Amino acid sequence: MKRVIPYWEREEEWSQNGFFVKRVESNLPAEVTEIRRTSLPYFSFLFLLEGEILADVNGESCLCRGGQLLMVPANVPFSVHHFSNLVGYTGGFFLSALRDISYSFLTSGKPVRRTYWFDSAAFIAQIMDRMIAAYARGDIGYLSRAFDLFLYSIPSPGEAMAHPLVNRFFELLFERDQVLDSVSGYAQRLGISPSYLNKLVRTQTRHSAMDWVEISRVNWAKSLLKDGSLSIGDISVAIGVDDPSYFTRFFRKSTGMTPSEFRRRMARNPKEGIM
Repeated sequence: MKRVIPYWEREEEWSQNGFFVKRVESNLPAEVTEIRRTSLPYFSFLFLLEGEILADVNGESCLCRGGQLLMVPANVPFSVHHFSNLVGYTGGFFLSALRDISYSFLTSGKPVRRTYWFDSAAFIAQIMDRMIAAYARGDIGYLSRAFDLFLYSIPSPGEAMAHPLVNRFFELLFERDQVLDSVSGYAQRLGISPSYLNKLVRTQTRHSAMDWVEISRVNWAKSLLKDGSLSIGDISVAIGVDDPSYFTRFFRKSTGMTPSEFRRRMARNPKEGIM
């Protein structure tokens, strides 16, 4: 399995230019347990053509899919809970490098999440490709103008914010100081019925609450298996599965390996994974 390093940890000297854009393509299994919470001294963004990513930005759950943009302001902490089959672009910029900083979303201090229609998404992809080419040839003037066009093309807020109960569900789901619960357990803690929780989550994310519980269980199990201090049975209990044999079947269905096989593989190469 290829190790993928987040772009902000690469030794790429772009800060002197003030801009950076790169292509993102990853159809590998999601493995994000070692992408640590961080904050960056510049604005960072992700524009997806395909796939999805679930991030926590300063305590706010942000789900981004194909045709959507997620932008994180400078010095705002964020972490990644889940991603899958990403195709798109990511990058960053300093405000000092921009020709026009009058856009309200640049001074709000809040994450920006926008949705593009098909033609608009294709147009933004063309801009990104041209920015990558300009960066490669050192054409900072063109890159600056292209960034102006990119920011100008960001649509006005029109997408409804995530339902507060869905945000709270994600907060509970990715807390790591307690045993993972069932959908009915999370619904009870939120004071709603399991069917209503499933309806809310599916409407907002196109996945059921159970889908997200399983994603969280797999990611947390991988992290605990890498740690090596807990038995398979203890890990099964920690992720909310009382039957270790069911845990083994569930884990193999999701990863193609049994928990023991995954642990041995990580022991041979502890840096392996998508980070």
